[in-house]
Amino acid sequence: MSQWQLRPWRESDLPALRSLWADAFGDDEAYIRAFHEVFLRPGSCIVAQAEDQVVSAMYILEGPLLFPPADTAMSAAYVYALATDREWRGQGIGTAVYQACVRAALERQDTVCVLPAEQSLRDFYAKASGARTISYIREGVLYPEQLQGLSCGKAAAVSAGEYYLRRKSLLRGLPYTVLSGPFLTMEDYTMRRSGGGFFSVEGDIAAVEMEGDVCRVQELLAPGGDWMEVLAALAARLPARVYQVRTPVFLPGPDKISPFMMATFPPRTAARLPEGLWWGFAFD
Repeated sequence: MSQWQLRPWRESDLPALRSLWADAFGDDEAYIRAFHEVFLRPGSCIVAQAEDQVVSAMYILEGPLLFPPADTAMSAAYVYALATDREWRGQGIGTAVYQACVRAALERQDTVCVLPAEQSLRDFYAKASGARTISYIREGVLYPEQLQGLSCGKAAAVSAGEYYLRRKSLLRGLPYTVLSGPFLTMEDYTMRRSGGGFFSVEGDIAAVEMEGDVCRVQELLAPGGDWMEVLAALAARLPARVYQVRTPVFLPGPDKISPFMMATFPPRTAARLPEGLWWGFAFD
């Protein structure tokens, strides 16, 4: 294999970036184009080039604010969608791209977040940048028969903007992440395109993505209510074979607790985030 080099993305890379994404993650062209339209800006992607082609890439998505309880917000970047061409894997290229993204993000932000899809990636990010887990979630799988007979209200669809405001109100004073702007735009597109969306159930809220006959409740917030009743209301509106649900560790929810978001902190920043921080409805 020949030498490769890192550089910021440029407009001429778009076809290669789309092809690399589709091969790595299997998403369709419409989704990839939507993501690029929302997030691609100068400095928002670093690529590895070899033999005049893009062989690896990762995105730097700025904008999240992390709110420790009773503390000022910390700015963050979310590094996302690391992909390397199959023929170029195993040479450390992906590691170099990820580390370059972290360095670039930490020049402007207090911390850099990443969401590993599996344990091997958690080990990879910990070794590559010293990332540590800052977020745990409650998660569970329920079936329609477990929700039958539960007293429930009506799940009403709400706009992304209204959901954002209700979310901030419900989580104020707790350790959570504000996801607004492009993140909210992309999540709204993804969920509504799937047949899901943002919902309110008597003051409680949920962000839902449908995947065939699977209902993925990416975020369910029921601080003062019964989370299963909220899920039952969603099931009445969105019939599915199975319901996957996530809630913060500090609110009612399923019994299983799993590690979620990881973060890398620069030496100048005190790592003052509790491990129970709620990230929320990030695409993963």
